[in-house]
Amino acid sequence: MQPNYIEEDEIDLRELAQTIWKYKGFVVVFTLLITLGSVFYAISKPNEYKVYTLLSPEGSSKSSSLGSIGALASLAGINIGGGNTGGGVPADVAFGTLLQDYNFMKSFISNRGFYNIPTRQLVADYHFAFDYDGLYKLMHSSTHTKRDFYSFYKNFVSGFDISTDKKSGLLSISYTHPSRQFAYDVLNAFLEDATKYLINKNLQDINSQIAKYQKELATTNNIKLKAELAKLIGSLIKQKVFINTSKYYKVKIIIAPYIPDVHDKVKPKRSLIVIVAFISALIVSIFLVFFIEFLRSGNNGNTRD
Repeated sequence: MQPNYIEEDEIDLRELAQTIWKYKGFVVVFTLLITLGSVFYAISKPNEYKVYTLLSPEGSSKSSSLGSIGALASLAGINIGGGNTGGGVPADVAFGTLLQDYNFMKSFISNRGFYNIPTRQLVADYHFAFDYDGLYKLMHSSTHTKRDFYSFYKNFVSGFDISTDKKSGLLSISYTHPSRQFAYDVLNAFLEDATKYLINKNLQDINSQIAKYQKELATTNNIKLKAELAKLIGSLIKQKVFINTSKYYKVKIIIAPYIPDVHDKVKPKRSLIVIVAFISALIVSIFLVFFIEFLRSGNNGNTRD
């Protein structure tokens, strides 16, 4: 029985090949049209560039390194941090949280005027494959379309990326956009405004803690506790002094943001788009061939009945 199975399999494969060959014209035309469409699509997309900065989070000591002061703060339910960082959340978490804060980002976009920049001004800085922008202009001919702020906001925020290297601990913040100048301006503005916001918030928290300990210091008669509270207040005041020593919040600059070269694009991967489209179109066309043949064989069977 085994030879029969092998022979039947060979016949089936031969029939499949014959079916594909029968519809070879359809397969070629379908695959060619989809591939050409992907070529036009890839050419119509402007180059996208990534502007980034590499930052080193400032080292901070644990509250335990503050000795009895850290222990007292822990008993009070307050984390005062250590070193020169001013305590609080890490820089990557702080920046990432602000990106998800709609009120902050809305204010940031509006105050910096990014929403009001004319589209034609941005497009003037775009670069295309073969320096041809005809297809892009054809696909975006309706320049008078009214923009929705929320849609603009979602698209605007999606250009950001924040990541931390697990080995080195270095923090990378980047912004990707077809306009190199726009990406550069956005990243620098975000780092400045986010730093100002976070430092002000941090200072408010520290001032609140100092006021609380000063109140306790004024009411207690325990000499030892007075000494500990005085040290704790001194530590918080040091944090206020050191909090403004860095250009950006809790980080030191390793690589400052810069405008990338016109050839240094990160997207789109045009070759990959075309290759994937070709393979996908070929597979779909073969599937359609067998589906059409299945329908025809079914109709022929019903006709005979």
